[in-house]
Amino acid sequence: MSSTSSPLALPEAADSSTGWRVVGAAHALTAVTFGSAYGFSAVFPGLSQEFAASRGEIALVFSISAFVFYSLGAIAGPLADRWSSRIVIAAGLLAMIIGYAGGSQAQSLASLYAWYGAGVGVGIGLSYVPALGAVQSWFILKRSRASGIATAGIGLGTLVLPFAIGRLIPTLGWRGCFIGLALVIAAVGLPAAMLVRKRQDDGNSAQLQTASHPSPITVWRNGHFRLFYVMLLLASFCTFIPYVHIVPAAHDMGLSLESGTILIALIGIGNIFGRFVLAGLGDRIGSVRLLAILTFAVAGSFLLWSVANGMTMLVLFTLTFGMSYGGCVGLYPAVAADLFGTRHIGTMLGYLYTAVGVAALLGPTMAGLVFDRTGSYLGPILFSMAAALIAGFLTLRLRRE
Repeated sequence: MSSTSSPLALPEAADSSTGWRVVGAAHALTAVTFGSAYGFSAVFPGLSQEFAASRGEIALVFSISAFVFYSLGAIAGPLADRWSSRIVIAAGLLAMIIGYAGGSQAQSLASLYAWYGAGVGVGIGLSYVPALGAVQSWFILKRSRASGIATAGIGLGTLVLPFAIGRLIPTLGWRGCFIGLALVIAAVGLPAAMLVRKRQDDGNSAQLQTASHPSPITVWRNGHFRLFYVMLLLASFCTFIPYVHIVPAAHDMGLSLESGTILIALIGIGNIFGRFVLAGLGDRIGSVRLLAILTFAVAGSFLLWSVANGMTMLVLFTLTFGMSYGGCVGLYPAVAADLFGTRHIGTMLGYLYTAVGVAALLGPTMAGLVFDRTGSYLGPILFSMAAALIAGFLTLRLRRE
């Protein structure tokens, strides 16, 4: 089966100008939801001190949330395909607001696991896949570019919110910052959700599109799906480790909290470039080919981290990682749409992103546990590099099949 249709055979009407409004809304949604979640590294030291917890225990707060929000896509995607995307997204944002408000009052680590894990996890879980699925339905010729711009909100949010949290923590504390994030999501996220809708006249055909709401068993029988799933699992193992551990890792090198939050912001800058510029190149050279190149670049960025001994090398790592990882995330929905069509794209993305959920649960937590035992992040960094390398080679196989 060919993974893409020939762009020359498709009319310009295959892309709709209405879709760009949906892209803008998805951009705003990903900015406030993921930007707030990736600000977790900025509150890491405060949480560790407040609850007298190890790095593995604190990292688990984020890992539970990430596991929930990516795994929940398997439910949110089909719901958005059957019902209204905006209703599903709005429900998620309300859960996220409640989660941050409840988390701000947590008096124990177990309570924080529940409020943050359930609230933030459910919030992103119900909003991310439906928003991206809606974007895919509006585009064929410029699908990679549209996906890149929509997910570039993650880069913008990562640039702005973690840095803002780092500056406000001395004044508001982590509890006040949680309340502030709830207000940002209410003010920006809820209005954006009202602009998201899926195209109803989508006639793009591809494998699995004729099935009525394909089940997990049905899609797992597809060789492209299995290969894509394993690739996502390996590629995603490493991607959450910097977001959770780069601030404490920088502190271990004698750098300040502000320097650590600057590094998170630099990941955001790299993300914006990767999603706005690099992901859009997939429309020219092929989305799968570009995804393989950028996955190898992610592996190379972790080589830079493994030899870093100060701010200069950490800056180089964060920019390289941000650009390559940002481009990858911008391409994932486009590659899925090319492979499986768009009629049930929310369902397909939801099933695929459960792999990211498993990786998000394991990666940051294991990195924290290894540090607790060895006093070093080198082992997780090298393992992450190897996993990304294997994922790159699997992506090349996906292109040949």
